[in-house]
Amino acid sequence: MNILAIETSVPQASLCLSLGEKLVFATRWEAERNHDAHLFPALQGAMDALGDLPLDYILVGAGPGSYGGVRVALAAGVGIASVTGARLVAVESWAQLAEPGACVVADARRGGWTVRQPDGRIEVLSPDQLQALTCPVFSTEARGKLAHLNLCDLQKEALHPTAEGLVSTWLGMSSDAQASLAAKPAEPIYVRP
Repeated sequence: MNILAIETSVPQASLCLSLGEKLVFATRWEAERNHDAHLFPALQGAMDALGDLPLDYILVGAGPGSYGGVRVALAAGVGIASVTGARLVAVESWAQLAEPGACVVADARRGGWTVRQPDGRIEVLSPDQLQALTCPVFSTEARGKLAHLNLCDLQKEALHPTAEGLVSTWLGMSSDAQASLAAKPAEPIYVRP
């Protein structure tokens, strides 16, 4: 299975190409609000590494995160899929950060916090609701950003999803789960309060 993965839901964007289970190309870049400026040179490098080999899947990190970043990756994925015949699949970016029984948290802006619950549900919580969480908390925020919230079980900070993590998440799914996800339209995860 040859897989191109693009993760642009976070400023620490990344892209990789996996041929079989061997990673043959990987790159990362900082892309605050200009994901497309670095994405296309990275895509060129991956396509050069692919050569004449077939591409089976294009995995795009669907978020939660930068809605614009995800849309840029999806648009690029649609273009590559139309040329190569590969299947475009949107994969939840935070699935790779989750551990059994733990929550993943990020600032949703405007006073809310995006939370991936242990059951996989993604929702926006108020600061009071966030403080009431009883699960271990992992955060995509910089170290110390959640300190003022006094979370009782904050365990990991400054985590971010990667393209390599998308591939690992995909390969860790059952074939039924992969087929179900691949059958859905590739679209961003958009969380509303």
